[in-house]
Amino acid sequence: MADLAVLAVLAVVGLGAGRRLLRAVPFASLLEEALFALALAVGLLAYATLALAEARLLYRPVLAAFLAAAAWYGRREVLAGLAVAARGLGRWRRGALSVSEGAALVVAAIVIGAELIMVLAPPVGGDQTKYQLVYPRLYAEAHRIVDTPWSFWGYFQYLVNMLFAAAFVLRGDVLARLVNAAFGVLTALALFTAGRRLFGRPVGVWAALLFATMPLTATLMIRAWVEFALTFYVVLAVLAMLTWREGGARGWLVLGAVMAGFAAGTKLIGLLVPALLGGLVLVHARCRGAAFARALVTTVKFGLVAAVVASPCYLRNAVATGNPIFPFGYAVFDGRNWSPEAARGLDAYYAAYRESQAAKRGAHAYRSWWEALRFPWDATMAPHSFEESGRSAFDIGPFLLAFAPGVLLLGRTPRASVVAALAGTYSATVVLGMWAHPRYVHPALALLLLVAVAVAERCRAYGPLASRAVTVLLVVTVLGQAALAARVMAPLFPDSLRVAIGRMSADAFLRRHEPRYPLASLVQAAVPDDGNVLVLGMIPHPYYYVGRRFTLASPLEQGAIDYRRIETVDEFVAVVQRFGVTHVVREVDPNKRAVNPVGERVPRLWDGLLARCEKLGETAAGTLYRLRPAAAAMAAEGAV
Repeated sequence: MADLAVLAVLAVVGLGAGRRLLRAVPFASLLEEALFALALAVGLLAYATLALAEARLLYRPVLAAFLAAAAWYGRREVLAGLAVAARGLGRWRRGALSVSEGAALVVAAIVIGAELIMVLAPPVGGDQTKYQLVYPRLYAEAHRIVDTPWSFWGYFQYLVNMLFAAAFVLRGDVLARLVNAAFGVLTALALFTAGRRLFGRPVGVWAALLFATMPLTATLMIRAWVEFALTFYVVLAVLAMLTWREGGARGWLVLGAVMAGFAAGTKLIGLLVPALLGGLVLVHARCRGAAFARALVTTVKFGLVAAVVASPCYLRNAVATGNPIFPFGYAVFDGRNWSPEAARGLDAYYAAYRESQAAKRGAHAYRSWWEALRFPWDATMAPHSFEESGRSAFDIGPFLLAFAPGVLLLGRTPRASVVAALAGTYSATVVLGMWAHPRYVHPALALLLLVAVAVAERCRAYGPLASRAVTVLLVVTVLGQAALAARVMAPLFPDSLRVAIGRMSADAFLRRHEPRYPLASLVQAAVPDDGNVLVLGMIPHPYYYVGRRFTLASPLEQGAIDYRRIETVDEFVAVVQRFGVTHVVREVDPNKRAVNPVGERVPRLWDGLLARCEKLGETAAGTLYRLRPAAAAMAAEGAV
């Protein structure tokens, strides 16, 4: 509960500081103002955390002092905002919802409550233990940015990753995962606000409820991801731009650029957001009769604001590696600890992964733009074929597929057309040019929800029977999605609840649900504080190694240990000895050997190194070794 209290304090502080910074923007409601205020505040907190980490000042007292200054800055806005919010909530509770909406809201609240209970248990599996939480925790414990030439994931110092780092400084992993869950709730509220302003209150209500109960939302809520934050900023940016487009207030244009910049700073794929919205600025300015030069100037100003807001993470990467989007774009930017061969190897691995997953739907990975046109159908009817997960984990339901194309029924509704066009262009760019995956088009899914619900609401105009049918359809969809979301949560929920109420320890939970945890516990017990563990594995998940120095030796995630140029075990030892390795972990990953882009040389080199080690212990997930004195001496000399 302490973590929830800290999260509440952060929200109140952010609300006050953000409201004061946005006093000049004419918001339509307090909720709308609060969402933009929090979006601005948490973005600034992330960048402040990055600055403190870069200055080697990432300590709790320093971060607390920054938050105290923010609280003092927004103290009047906090008190006034809370008072108005209390009155507004009371009015809303007394009659804003219909019976069907109220019932659906109860279901959504139960789903979200269950997800929050699961967040209180320790993190298990997924990208969160691979990199999302790993490096933020590493930064927090080192009080600075830690260079990781042996893994490019350590250079993903984007907005949410730095918020995770701040959470680790203030409390720990529970607060970090609560930050992600909070973004999920904020995204649902942003959909409500956008739907209410653009299409009417019922559209906002049902879009938010459908989003909250979507099985994919449950998957993203119970583990630490960054998709919610990206979608949150995208929805707010689109809302700001459409408001500017219809009213012309320059404050909304600037606010849209700021939100688009934060979206770009959230993850690399977010760079699409200012690009697409910049195109909207140019087209709108031209349609309003502005000369091309003037329209271009407005667009450039929008782009510059977004670029400045997005720049901290990319500038830090450029300084650290020579490549602002490391390890991508190597052909353009070059970059240290990477190579064209490494890029091709990573591409080959992920191509094989996509192929193996596509086999679940009796097909193969998309090989052309024509085949990729199947993506909407596959994402709806076979979402399990995009990821190694349970069948319902990435389920988005058939509602979008059925109703979003009905945007044509809305006739001359510019708002719906613009939202649909932005969502379609975003998803087409990702699917055709990057990676066809439901998680990567998440912002488009949220925008399409607004359009799909608006289409369904328009069907009410066909008479009382049609209106009742729409209500039944929406309620049944919410209930069906909630049932599938429960299926997603079922494997971990009972023990997560036991952890939350103190009936199960974190250690017992992890030993039951995290296969890698016993091996990590062995490392924590057997490796001294000044040890350095070399992790041999194709896809390491080193979260529970943090607390001991570790070095990853995957042939996929780094170029510092270039297996393509290593022929003998002696050469391998000579390469890794400069990291000061004292112990070695060999993780078990039998499913990854077949797609090793470097061939059998890697396992052979690993086996040769292990032959020079002393075995300390073994678990089902792998084995821990200690370097024998001769090899350890070589490592020590290399470290010096």
